[in-house]
Parts: sequence; C-alpha cells; structure tokens
Amino acid sequence: MKRRYANIIKVLLLLVIVVVVVVANVLHRQSAINSVVVVVDYMANDTLVTSEQLSSSVMEKYRDITNQAVGSADLEGIRQVVKSNQFVDEADVSVTVSSDLMIKVTQRTPLVRVYSKKSQFYLDTKGRYMPISQINNQRVIVANGYIKKDFSGNIASLDIEALVAANPKAENYDITKIFRLAKYINNDKNAKVLFDQIYLNSNGDMEIVPKLGNHTVVLGDINNLDEKFENLFALYQKGFSKTGWEKYSSVNLKFKDQIICTKKQ
Repeated sequence: MKRRYANIIKVLLLLVIVVVVVVANVLHRQSAINSVVVVVDYMANDTLVTSEQLSSSVMEKYRDITNQAVGSADLEGIRQVVKSNQFVDEADVSVTVSSDLMIKVTQRTPLVRVYSKKSQFYLDTKGRYMPISQINNQRVIVANGYIKKDFSGNIASLDIEALVAANPKAENYDITKIFRLAKYINNDKNAKVLFDQIYLNSNGDMEIVPKLGNHTVVLGDINNLDEKFENLFALYQKGFSKTGWEKYSSVNLKFKDQIICTKKQ
C-alpha cells in the first residue's frame, strides 16, 4: 500500500512539473522581447563590422521587434538579415529565458586584398568576395598587377569554390590562382612570415614580394608550390645567408629544377 501511495505521489509530482513547464513556456512565448543583443566573434581579426551595425539592420527590417511576443518572432528571417551582411560568416539567433533576442555572429576572415583596374576588395579564407570595410583595414596579403576579370557576373557575388565547381576551367582564372597562392602562403608558417604581396606580371607569371629585401620571386604558375618554396627556402638558408640577398633583384623559380638569380645592375 505504501509503495502504491509513493508511486501516486511520484506521478502527481511529475504532472505538476509538466504543468509548470508548459505554463512557463506559454507565458514565455507570450512575453514581449526585451532587447536585441548582438555578440560578434572577430576570430582574432580587426573589427570590420560592429554589433551596433548589425543590430541596426535588424531593427530597420523588424521595427517593432521589441514589442513582439517571443513566440511570434521570425528567428530565421532575422538570421537571414544578419547573414546578408558581407562581413558575416555565420549567425545564430535565439531568445533567452529573460526574453532577450540573442544574435551570435562570426565575422568572416579576409585572406587577400585584391587591387584590380576598376576596384579593390578582399577574398576571404573561403574564396568569397568581401568589400573593403569603412571601419578598419585588415592587414593581409596584397595582390595587384595585370589581373583580368575572367569570370562573368557581378564581382560582389564572386565565390571561387562555387565558380570552379560549376566550371573546372575557372581553376586557371587569374583570381582563382591569386586565391590559391594567397591561401598557400597564409597556411605555410615560413611563407607567411616572409611574404605579403602577390604580383601578376604582364606575362601572366605570378611573383611574390618579400617583406624585407628589395627583390622579387618569380613563381610562374602555381603548380608544384611545395617544391618551389622548398627550393626558395633552401636558397635563403644556404645561399643568401652567405652572399646576402641585397645583391639580387630577382629569383626565378619558374623552370623545374632551376633557380635563376639575377644580380642588380
């Protein structure tokens, strides 16, 4: 009998908990949103977009958001508004227990700043177009020279990986080669320390410019980059360490199994 009463009490307590949770959830969904809170993860980069800018874009689209009930908030629509900002990589939107609209954002990471004849822009680490921020200039690899616009369409919609997936020939586009080379340099700890500029010369050869010294390194195409950089670093360590690189105007790695060093005149 005692066990039976105990089981009944347990069931009643469970029912009470369920009712409390349901009522609390209903009341929460009916309560008005208190405020919009935006938290940006800058991924250790400079600030390119502020939480205030993102909050303003949401408030402009959803003017009465702080008067809306929690249950009627268009969370996916708000997420899409935030994601439409070209400095935003990912966005998560939720409502806290205190009825605040919480927007968590990850800022995109610029990889290379491209200077073409008609414009300048970033490519991020995923190969997508990014505009130049009005807030800060992120210090990244710079690419300039005789860069052709090989692709059709608006440059603001440029996505290298999508471009190549749709058309494998796009792998040979200037902008694709710049992205591949910039990504290689950024991912190689030695190259990242040494080089900060990519130059596409009038012959279509890729050149890189070191941060120190007054010479250029001609890579030619971007094939066999591991071998080319391995040879270059060997030259720096075993050759230039004795003769000094200030005597040379260029190092040419374009031809397989050859390193051609041109002395300054």
